Amino acid sequence: MAVEQTSTISWYLRMFSYLLMICGLFGLAVGGVVIYGAFADGAATTTGLPLSALVLGVTAAVANGITIAAGVLGRAASRNPGRAAALRSLALAGVVASVFGLGLCYATGGRLPTSLIFNLLLMAICVVIAGNLGKSAQ
Repeated sequence: MAVEQTSTISWYLRMFSYLLMICGLFGLAVGGVVIYGAFADGAATTTGLPLSALVLGVTAAVANGITIAAGVLGRAASRNPGRAAALRSLALAGVVASVFGLGLCYATGGRLPTSLIFNLLLMAICVVIAGNLGKSAQ
């Protein structure tokens, strides 16, 4: 029974890892566009916009970089359940980065970006899946 349960969780983790990598790449591209937009010609005249846009772009890039790394590590953990603890730690780092980014965006006067909220949700799901894989592998 434990072998069947582990293989099912591994399959879900493998598919979720692909989703993490795709969403992370998309979010990284969006973060780059936001950083570019912060330094574009018209944006510098608006008060507060460049700082909040720069903070959003940098935090989105960092959080989505962690998401990509979690996707790659999740793919490896789906084949070797012994890596579930490392995946869980990386996913927790992604949760912390997303919450920190949301706090910085709020502190600089920007709105709470949906992309970081979505990234927080993905990382929380990854923590749960990695925890379940670690428990079933024992």
